[in-house]
Amino acid sequence: MPKAAKPLKKNVQSNQKVKGQETPTTVSSIWTPSLSLATKALCVARLLAAIYSNISDCDEVFNYWEPTHYLQYGWGMQTWEYSPKYSIRSWAYISLHSAIGRFIETLISREKITVFYETRGALALASALCEAQLYDAVVKYIGPRVGRYLLFILLLNTGMFISSTAYLPSTFAMYSVTLATAYFLQPPGRLRTYAVVFLIGLGALVGWPFSAAIGIPFVMEEVLLSGRSLTKVRRLFGAGLLALVLILGPLIIVDYYFYNKWTIVPLNIVVYNVFGGKDRGPDIYGTEPWWFYLINGALNFNIIFPAALASLPAILLGNLIDGRKAAPEGSKANYNVWALAAKMLPMYLWLAIFTMQPHKEERFLFVVYPLICLNGALMLYFARSWIEKLFAHLTTKSRATAISSFFTRVVLILFAILSISRSLSLYLHYHAPMNVYPHLKTLPSLPSNVNGSSALGHIAQERNLCVGKEWYRFPSHYFLPEGVRLRYLKSDFAGLLPKYFEEESTLDGNKLISLLKERGLESYISALRHGRRLTSKEVDGMNDRNEEVMDRYVDVGTCDYIVDYTPPTQTHYDPTASQPAYALDTNTWAKHHCAPFLDAGQTPTLARAFYIPGLRGKVWGEYCILKRRAEDLE
Repeated sequence: MPKAAKPLKKNVQSNQKVKGQETPTTVSSIWTPSLSLATKALCVARLLAAIYSNISDCDEVFNYWEPTHYLQYGWGMQTWEYSPKYSIRSWAYISLHSAIGRFIETLISREKITVFYETRGALALASALCEAQLYDAVVKYIGPRVGRYLLFILLLNTGMFISSTAYLPSTFAMYSVTLATAYFLQPPGRLRTYAVVFLIGLGALVGWPFSAAIGIPFVMEEVLLSGRSLTKVRRLFGAGLLALVLILGPLIIVDYYFYNKWTIVPLNIVVYNVFGGKDRGPDIYGTEPWWFYLINGALNFNIIFPAALASLPAILLGNLIDGRKAAPEGSKANYNVWALAAKMLPMYLWLAIFTMQPHKEERFLFVVYPLICLNGALMLYFARSWIEKLFAHLTTKSRATAISSFFTRVVLILFAILSISRSLSLYLHYHAPMNVYPHLKTLPSLPSNVNGSSALGHIAQERNLCVGKEWYRFPSHYFLPEGVRLRYLKSDFAGLLPKYFEEESTLDGNKLISLLKERGLESYISALRHGRRLTSKEVDGMNDRNEEVMDRYVDVGTCDYIVDYTPPTQTHYDPTASQPAYALDTNTWAKHHCAPFLDAGQTPTLARAFYIPGLRGKVWGEYCILKRRAEDLE
């Protein structure tokens, strides 16, 4: 027995509460999932998102999925941003995902829709691995209880369900920022400096240039909150220079390959968005009120979002009242209040910057979604500690611990219910487009109304799938069978629509298809060469002022199929000449496949924002593939 008592004594001493610690619970009694278990759980959650999350932004389709489809298959839509005249989208980012798609084709399936979802799966795994590293760093350097809260929040919140598998530069920047934060939580050192600077640079240069602002609090902490400031400045400068050489150099070379001119795409993005001048810049695509992101945060993170907003004021107030050290129990970093505040500041800085911008979009916040989770987890820890301390003066320690534990369970259960309800709402209410388009492959072949003039037109009759007001919900050519082309019908939208990339009309169609069906490295290089010759050409009808160009539209008589949404009644829908209810023209069009789609305009806010079983008031319309009747073609 004496031998058994010795290690027990050692364990107790190693976990004794240091002076100023906020809870009497020993670290050894706080269970946290292992890194392996956390990684597996995050992979499952993200893979579910890859399968069931919607494409919430048409920019994701036309600026990223479509150019990737072009590199893989030889045709696809482009936006003005890919015109060599403007060149504000990087082909390096597209080529990375095209290579992933090619790898999937080689090992898994040649079905385009499978390539789409498997590419999403790759994004899911990337997000899960980055989040797992953040979780591990929080457990090690902030505290196991905070880490446990963070993992639970990451797994269930709707924001990560939406953003983790989105094919967007802001999501790529989110991955980089998540990994950079994991290093940022470590004590100062050379490895931390180089890792954080490189990862922030990677997210900013390959992904989204504005994400570089996330690095400002890190620079402030490096220079102001630790000694040897001149040494730290030199180290930061060296790390930044190395990151530029390793990241920007290859980026410029890849973009030169496709644009056939020397250009710095990240700089072009900043110049257009910040210094675009009159009738240019992001504001021409719409503006939102200052509280837009508050609503967005409340929907995607529910009660965790206000907790995250309150976290920094809470820690500063707590320090002002009792001067306690900021690090929770089990922290290896021994943060003071200012060091921990520096880790919490990036979320506030990002929210402040983008709240001040008139043009607001949900995807702009993706970059800090994991940081919202982190700040929310910290606030939950602070609140639990305060409740335990308060009740410790009123009752026994064990009862105070039980009360504080009950509080956190109630908060997390409520958070889980609201998050799952919101995610289910997005899928059940608005997933119809991604459910409907795959049914195009079950359509019988119809005579074409348009003579194919592209490379594909030599080997198959080209059929036209038309979209009018629903153009922005098109999920990409990965959902279209070969030989089916997207066409636009005039609607009430009066902006600049995407246009097909130039295609090599002199290349024999059979040779092109044979080339694309090969799956070796040689064929991929050939496809890249084919793409490069055409991506460097200026395409007619492009402008950077969102001015409508009429060459995008076709006559409805040329359409073989139409995908359209039909409201449940005409009471709240007044068809116009440019937006008729095509499904009601039963003499010309027959429904091939339809799925229910929530009519947001006629459904109460609560019913459309959350899935609540048995809640009445939802109004459903139909999202349909319409096929031209055979007798109409004769």
